Amino acid sequence: MTPGPDLVMITNLVLHGSLRVATAAALGMITAGAVQAGLGAAGLAALLAASPGLFAAFRWAGAVVLLGWAVLALRRATGRAGAEAPSPAPSPQATVTVPAHATGEPPAGPPPSGRAAGKAGPSVRQAFGQGLLCTGSNPKVGIFLMAFLPQFVPAGMAPETGVPLLAACYLALGLLWLLTWMRLVHRLAPHLRSPRVLRIADSLTAAVFGLFAVRLALGG
Repeated sequence: MTPGPDLVMITNLVLHGSLRVATAAALGMITAGAVQAGLGAAGLAALLAASPGLFAAFRWAGAVVLLGWAVLALRRATGRAGAEAPSPAPSPQATVTVPAHATGEPPAGPPPSGRAAGKAGPSVRQAFGQGLLCTGSNPKVGIFLMAFLPQFVPAGMAPETGVPLLAACYLALGLLWLLTWMRLVHRLAPHLRSPRVLRIADSLTAAVFGLFAVRLALGG
């Protein structure tokens, strides 16, 4: 699998959520790929390839989804930038420090980390839906599978048996790649969860989703 919206979403979910949430999104992506492969085998891919208007409608719908995620990521990035703005200098007037035990309040702890300070990430069900929508909204997935896989069906094997088998192998390899990538990101996450790094990650996420939205809308 080449880097694209799926990989960007997985990375973002690991940094803002957890491995469990990112795994749910990966399973949603693979489920969408399996559905597209099944629909392609049933003839939908050929129908889309032969109907430019219908294919364009699917492309524009997918572009809108990606653009919406780009806007959300950009809002997160700008929100973090505002949170990182320096606070006004304290007044030079003398202040009186009251011990915590005198007020009955617990002592203040350390400031929350970048992940804890932000909004809660998506639930497992929401992440699965996001993964499903991310891959399922791109009609090129099914067309690619139906154009790419038949040429590798072994001689003597019926296409109706060989293509689904190859599709299952392709999707299994895709899932393995996503799981490997999220494990790597998870190992690096403690060093990547500072507010500044998360702001940069959100900005890059917005740029990638926006770029792929434009490419999908223009048919690139």
